[in-house]
Order: sequence, then C-alpha cells, then structure tokens
Amino acid sequence: MSRYRKFTTICCAAVFALGLAACGGGSDGGPTAEQQAQIDQAADLRAEIAALRALLGLDPADNLEASVEQLRDDLADLRQQQADDATEEADEARVATAKALKAAIDIGKFAGDGTTAAVITPTMIPVLDADGEAGTDETAEVDTVAITLKKGDAVGSLGSWKGTDYAGMQAATGAAAKNTGMVRVYANQGAAKAVTFASEAGEAVHSLTRAATTTSTGDYTFGADTNADPEADDNIGGFPATGTTDYDQDDTVTGTYMKASGTYKCVTATCTAAAAGTAGINLSAGWTFTPAAGATLQQADAQYLQFGWWIRKDKDGPTHADVFYRVVSSGTPALEALTTQIDNSDGSLVGKATYTGAAAGKFAISDPLRPGDDNSGHFTANAELDADFKTAASTLSGMIDGFRLNDGSDDPGWSVELQKATWNSADNKFGTNAAPNGGQTVWSIGDAKGGASGAWEAQMFDEATDDDSNVPTSVVGSFSSTIGTTHSLVGAFGATKQ
Repeated sequence: MSRYRKFTTICCAAVFALGLAACGGGSDGGPTAEQQAQIDQAADLRAEIAALRALLGLDPADNLEASVEQLRDDLADLRQQQADDATEEADEARVATAKALKAAIDIGKFAGDGTTAAVITPTMIPVLDADGEAGTDETAEVDTVAITLKKGDAVGSLGSWKGTDYAGMQAATGAAAKNTGMVRVYANQGAAKAVTFASEAGEAVHSLTRAATTTSTGDYTFGADTNADPEADDNIGGFPATGTTDYDQDDTVTGTYMKASGTYKCVTATCTAAAAGTAGINLSAGWTFTPAAGATLQQADAQYLQFGWWIRKDKDGPTHADVFYRVVSSGTPALEALTTQIDNSDGSLVGKATYTGAAAGKFAISDPLRPGDDNSGHFTANAELDADFKTAASTLSGMIDGFRLNDGSDDPGWSVELQKATWNSADNKFGTNAAPNGGQTVWSIGDAKGGASGAWEAQMFDEATDDDSNVPTSVVGSFSSTIGTTHSLVGAFGATKQ
C-alpha cells in the first residue's frame, strides 16, 4: 500500500470510528434488519481498525481521536507534495520539449536559407538528412525514409485560408520503424461547383472513357479492375459491400459514381464487382455507366495556394520542424508564379499594393539560465505586406503580428518585421537573403527588439487572370527569425490584395 493511500485509509477509519461512538442501538424488540446490517458493518470496521492499530503499533487502549487532526494535516501535506511533484515533472517536460523543438527548428532548411530544401506536401514528408535537407548524404548520422501522411481533421480557418491536419507513421520495419510526421496546411481553395456528368468539365472530373455505343445520355466504360479512389468519397456505390459478386451479360445495377446517380450495366459475357475494403469496389472490364438525366458531379477548385508547417520525429534520429508554401495547379491555364509582370522592364506594372492575410508556424524558447520562461509549440498570426512595383528592383516588405500561441487567444505581444526585400529575377521570388535582394527579419517581444536575423522570401500569383489587371492578387512565402541563442521561430504566410 502506498503511503498516500495508507494515510487516507487510516484517516477515514479513524473518523468512522469516532462517528460510531455516537450511534444508538435498536428498539426493545431487538435490532431491525437495517440496524443489524449496520452493527455487522461496525464490527467489520472495528476489526479493520484493530488491524490498523496493530500496523501502527498502537495499544488497544490508545485513543485515535487526538490523531485524526494530525492525520488530516499529514494527508494534506502529502497531497500537496503530489501536486508539487506533478508540477515539477510538467516543468521538466516543458523545458525538454522546448529544447528539442528549438533544435529541430534550428536545423530546418526552408528554401530561403539557400540550401537544398525538402519539398513538403500535405501528404508526404520526404527523406531528410541530419541537417534537414532533402536526401540522405549523411546516412552515418541518420537513417530516414519518406513518410506518407493521411488527411485528418480540419483545424479552423485563418480568414479565407482553411486549415487541415495530415499525419502518418512509418511502417514498423527496419531502422526507421515508427518514425512519425505531421503537416498542418492552410489553403485558399475555393468551394467545389456542380458540373453536369456528361459535360467536358464533368468528364475531366470522372475521367471515364466514352463507350463506343454512346447514347444521347452518354455511356462510359471502365478499364480492367477499376479501383475506387478512397479520396474520392463514395466513388462507386450500389454494389455489395462484401465479397465478390458475379454478373451476367445485360445485368444492371442502380447506383452512383462519385455520388452521381445512374445505372451500371454488364456488356460482356460476365462481369464481377469485388469489395476492396477502404479502397471501395473493384469493377472488372465489361461494365458501363449511364448517368441519370442531369446527373452532376462536384468539380473541386484545381488552382489554389497553400502554406503551413510540418514536423517529423525520427525514432533513432533528430526531430525536424519547418514550414512550406506551394501552388496547386492542375487547371488550364496553370497558376504560376508571376515573373515578367514583376520584373517589368517595359513599365507595365508600376505602383503600390497592400496584401493582408495570415501566418502559421513553429516556435521554441529554450533558455538554460531562465528555464521558467521556456515555451514551445505552434502559432498563428496576422500578415500584412506592402509591395512597390517599379521598372527595376521592385520591393516587398511586411509585418507579422497578432500572434496566438498553441491555438490560444492570448497575444504574447510578438511581432516579426519582414525587412524590405528586392525582386530576385534568378528564382522569381522576393528575398532569399542573398545580396542584393535582402530579406532579413526582426523579432520583437513587447518593447524588446531583437537584431536583424533569419531570412524570408515570397512568391506572387495572379488568381484573377480575367480582371483586366496584371497586378498580382496573392502572395505566399516563408520566414525565420531568432533572438539571440534562446528564441527561434519559423513561419509561412498567405495574403491577398486589398
């Protein structure tokens, strides 16, 4: 028995014993059944008290009443000690976490460092070396493999930027077993729109081949062993959810394809439909699908921007944490970073513009001299950037402020100045902290301002190509900043023209 439980039991037993002394007996006709049960319970308790007396070395004549208050005090002291121990353990864990995350941030390599940056996507964290760069040129120090991530929960929006978490664990084989990774991504992807199944836009979504015997409503064929795409959300519906089912020629099944209603038909001698668990249904060759009149599909926005942060924890290697930004474009025309509009020697883009949006990233404060100040985790913030487009040397500067730490609402009084950066025509970005492009940062906490440090960069895009303007509509980028050797952060941002 632990000392905490032991004293608790003694205290309670003593209190019960004192209470029993005040209890009366039964009526003249003897105790009732309820009273007899209480008497029996009291007898059991006396036996337990006797055992406790023996355990404590007390004489049967000793009175515990005087000890009850002391026992209560001892119990309170022990509970306080437990609370103090828990607080100490929590403080030690907080300090250790901050130290580890700071090391992870400090070895991170976002593209603005001028290093070989790891290309991160929401669904994949690639192979990294010990310094956080892409590849494994330091295999003696770390054995790492790519980690595939799966979409998780939404994490709320930062203005027009919707947040989503992705996470995964490496398969439990080899030296890299159980390495874990997580990506938090914010995207300005627009809402999906309904398109007719048989339209050109609809065919781009479902990618099925028109049958040779196309009718006015449109028949579509499936290749051999067509798999449902788990990400397509109910890709094939209407077939049995277990086992493999055989069908004869001209058999039909009323169902759905990508949630569009219609009819499946077996047009060969035999066909099969095999349930494939999370992969949906596998259809053999020989099936056609005829959509119902007016059946529609949801066409997702195929051109949008993303930014976010990621963290990778290798079981036997270092932890890496960093940020990223990227463009997703599978439409026509492709959404590409602006080049000639900004590097506009013909003077077609001259003037100023302001962009506002949001930022997110990772931070760590680890100070061996003041461990009580240690803190770490992730942040969100506001972002505002000012562009000055010129016939030569266009510039961009900005401010990250309104920080919220670890999904909280309190503002710690931080701000990060993105010092003026010049257009870098070599890689079509602002900044990258390479002469003469500039692009350092200054992190301030309240009235305390750090020195110029870190780096930042940005790319500009035109997401409104039909507005008769060549002024960029959007900007995404990344930044890093430090204060001395104790404070580090990395962040990424997205903003739109005001």
